[in-house]
Amino acid sequence: MKRVVSGVLVLACLGVGQFALADGAAETKYRKSVMKSIGGHMSSMGTILKNQIHMDDLVIHARGLAGLADIAPEVFPEGSNTKKSKALPAVWENPEEFSQAMDRFIDAAEGMASAAGTEDMSEIGPAIQALGGSCKGCHDDFKAE
Repeated sequence: MKRVVSGVLVLACLGVGQFALADGAAETKYRKSVMKSIGGHMSSMGTILKNQIHMDDLVIHARGLAGLADIAPEVFPEGSNTKKSKALPAVWENPEEFSQAMDRFIDAAEGMASAAGTEDMSEIGPAIQALGGSCKGCHDDFKAE
């Protein structure tokens, strides 16, 4: 019986190690998906505004991006800086700066969602510029190209 219990414990410990390694890869994959979704909403809004098409959809994309912005800070957990990640070590080495950058992004995303709801281009224009600036600021300091 002792031998069976010991064998199960060894296998359990080996399994935990595999899951720990898989978590970083899974977190990176999830983060990339979230960021790709954010980029998709941003691209859609840019196309809508540049071409004045599907204007009714602008608010849908703005709200979608704002929802994703709310979870963006959570997709950078410690241990998720894998080889496939484009996140720079600065994300974890400078957590206060990164948090401030994320706060600017969240605020800009909420501002864009609010502006899109007005359908007033005098509000939408500055809001999309602020949102783009918040994205660029984070990419400049925290993302490898």
